[in-house]
Amino acid sequence: MVKEVFIVMIKNIVFDLGNVLLKDKPAIILENIKLTDEIKNNIKKEFFNNWNRLDLGEETIEEHFNNCKFDYKIEENVQKILLNYYKYRPFNNEMLDLLNRLKDNNYKIFILSNNNEETAKYLKQLPVFQKIDGWVLSCDYHMVKPNKEIYFKLLENFNIKAEECFLIDDMLENIKTGESLGMKGFVFNNNIDDLIINLCEHGISEIIK
Repeated sequence: MVKEVFIVMIKNIVFDLGNVLLKDKPAIILENIKLTDEIKNNIKKEFFNNWNRLDLGEETIEEHFNNCKFDYKIEENVQKILLNYYKYRPFNNEMLDLLNRLKDNNYKIFILSNNNEETAKYLKQLPVFQKIDGWVLSCDYHMVKPNKEIYFKLLENFNIKAEECFLIDDMLENIKTGESLGMKGFVFNNNIDDLIINLCEHGISEIIK
C-alpha cells in the first residue's frame, strides 16, 4: 500500500527587518559620521547596545540616549543623527525585490520584528513597505523574539497557520522558535542565492521565473 504524502503549501512569507530587509546593524550609520574611532566605539557600546527596553516599548529613543553614559561629549549634530538613526539605515534592495516578486505571485507578506515605536512608525509609511499585509512588532506587545507568544500574535492577528508560513530571520534562535510551532524557516546570512534555493526547495519557485 502506497502511503500518501501531503505537502503543505506555503502561503505566507514572514520577514525580519534588521539584517534582512534593512542592511546590517543600526551602528552602520556611524561609518558616515566624521568621528574618531574612540568616540564611535563608545557610541556603539552605549547607544547601539542593549536595546531591550526600546524593543519592549518601555522607553523612547531619546530616553535611551539620555540614559547612555558616554565617555565623550556628543555634539548636537551627532545626537540628532542618533535620535533619527532609522532614517539613515540602507535597505537591502535585493531582498526588497524578492519581497515584491513574492507579493506579485500572491504570497501574503508579513513583518515580525523586534523594534521600537519610532522606527516602526517611520518604516510603515515608506512606499517600499506598502505591500506588507501585516506587522507584528515587539514594541506593540511588550515581548520580543524568540518568545513564542509574539509568534502566536502573528498567527492569531492575521488568522494564518504556522505550517503555511516561511520565516526569514538572521537569528538562529528566532528561526528555531518558528520551526517549533510548525513554520518553515531560513537563517539569512546576506546570501540571497542560498535563500532563493531554500525557497524553491519548499515549493516557492515562481520567484526565479
